[in-house]
Amino acid sequence: MIERELAAAAGAGIISPEQAERLAEFLAGRRSDGPPAASAATDPVANALEDTEMPRFVRGFHDILITIGVIILLAGISGLTHPAWSLVAIIPLAELLVRRQRLALPAFTLTLAYAGAITAFVMWLMGDLFTEQPEETATTFFSFLVGYIIGFVPFYWRYRVPVALSSMIVLCGGTLILTLAAVTESVFYGDGAHHPVLLLSFCLAGALGLLATAIWFDLKDPARITRRSDVAFWLHLVTAPALLYSLLGLIFSLRFPDLDGWDVGAIARGQPMTVVAVVSLFILFGIVMDRRAFVTASLLSLGFSVATLLQHRLDSFSSIFFISLMVLGAIVLTIGVLWPALRRAVVGNLPAGLKRKLPPLR
Repeated sequence: MIERELAAAAGAGIISPEQAERLAEFLAGRRSDGPPAASAATDPVANALEDTEMPRFVRGFHDILITIGVIILLAGISGLTHPAWSLVAIIPLAELLVRRQRLALPAFTLTLAYAGAITAFVMWLMGDLFTEQPEETATTFFSFLVGYIIGFVPFYWRYRVPVALSSMIVLCGGTLILTLAAVTESVFYGDGAHHPVLLLSFCLAGALGLLATAIWFDLKDPARITRRSDVAFWLHLVTAPALLYSLLGLIFSLRFPDLDGWDVGAIARGQPMTVVAVVSLFILFGIVMDRRAFVTASLLSLGFSVATLLQHRLDSFSSIFFISLMVLGAIVLTIGVLWPALRRAVVGNLPAGLKRKLPPLR
């Protein structure tokens, strides 16, 4: 409610958006300093099952109507001209809807549209590299990522949309990791061969770096009332599957050199108990950080592993498939319904200093 009121004040011109952001962070810090139980007790509408993880997209049907209009307008412009020309409409719309009115759902939609327009614009500028020098794939791809990131910097600096900052962090980290992997491969091997263990090791290191960045944003806003929490949400959403599949791929590539490290089904069927153990660690981490993204990211691997374990007792494919769905659904529902109780059981046993930095219990 505080964040909505501050955003409304900024939209009315009473305070600037930067002042609203700083005031929200100040109030979040004061709230996190006090005992969580006291804040919950004084809030008459507190709900233990309320999800503070998802960014607040919609504040009313007004946001949905505006978003529909934005999509239709930009689709018409892109259809009549080159998609890059939609930038002519995106910037004024962002000034009105994001900078002035602070509408969350249109801000997210315009960010995605801006990403697509920048992609089209950079590819248009680099048209010769794509058509005349197809052999320079790595150079072209690296140049494209650099141009894409440079195009996103002024957009985030001006409008402060969380998904834009998350995208830049992921793209910068991915570009750095792929560059280091390519350089290391050429220095130590120099044969142009593909080395999955090396690549997966760098991917795992990059995923751990993104995870550390997401945790940093989370710990800066444990009450989750500022944009830092939304940035952390998008980073967790990308980091969880990247970390899970790079870790599983590395484990099974080392254990089975002939196995394709990116084949999720083969990995989950190869050693199902190992996958279940890794997924359990992800779920435990998600409970501690109050981030359900880690549960969601592991559902595919967990489903394959459950099906593999059932194969020893069932012969019918249809029975294995549907019973796997039942088991997986029961696990997800149990974790979802008991999430607050699980957090209290796990986080309640952590040191007091660490508990104060984590999202409050509900």
